[in-house]
Amino acid sequence: MKKGLLCLLFCLLIVSSVFAMGGSAPAKKASYPYLISNFENGSFVKDPQWFSFDAIMPSISKNSELKEGDAAVAADAGDYSLKLTGTAKDWYVGGMGLMLGIDATGYDNFDADIYGNGEKSGKLKVELYQDASGRPEIIVGPDYKPLYDDLFSYEIEVNWTGWKHVSIPIKSFKIEGNGIKTWNPTLKNGKKGLVKVQLITVANSQTGSINYNVDNLELGVSK
Repeated sequence: MKKGLLCLLFCLLIVSSVFAMGGSAPAKKASYPYLISNFENGSFVKDPQWFSFDAIMPSISKNSELKEGDAAVAADAGDYSLKLTGTAKDWYVGGMGLMLGIDATGYDNFDADIYGNGEKSGKLKVELYQDASGRPEIIVGPDYKPLYDDLFSYEIEVNWTGWKHVSIPIKSFKIEGNGIKTWNPTLKNGKKGLVKVQLITVANSQTGSINYNVDNLELGVSK
């Protein structure tokens, strides 16, 4: 699976600028849950600013038009959600990313509300990048895995119709990279915590497409 080179350079530039001169991103005090994004301002390019790459086609949907699935999840979805569509090239479509730079040590769960459009809606891979080295930026190799830090990833197959709440323990995430190999996204000792979250989209067939919505992306505590 290849991601765009322009995206890689863009991400590295953002990380470098955020943490230049030995500083760190503003730490947000831990609370439960930590809201990553709920798109309630009707935008994905401001407050917060997501970036997109490759063939992904993001847009904002009105949730009033999405009525199927779990009624309780639909009621909690709010007014807007992020719609992800696109056509694959060798299974891979593209992705979205958001820079964080937060202390996430108090959380051990990733939660999201997802609206599926049937069995062939596609797959969603959640990626969490953790600073383990204290370097100004996360450096990745040719395989896009961190050379000195940690990448936690989990793939969700969206094979249902309507709204569904997904809750995934961080311990279920695959750990890649060459960091400390354990969940510890701290801001102590010059570390930058949980630096970035990415949503990678994959089709169910080599030249297929993806079509689903995501909302209420959060970090929480396992029950």
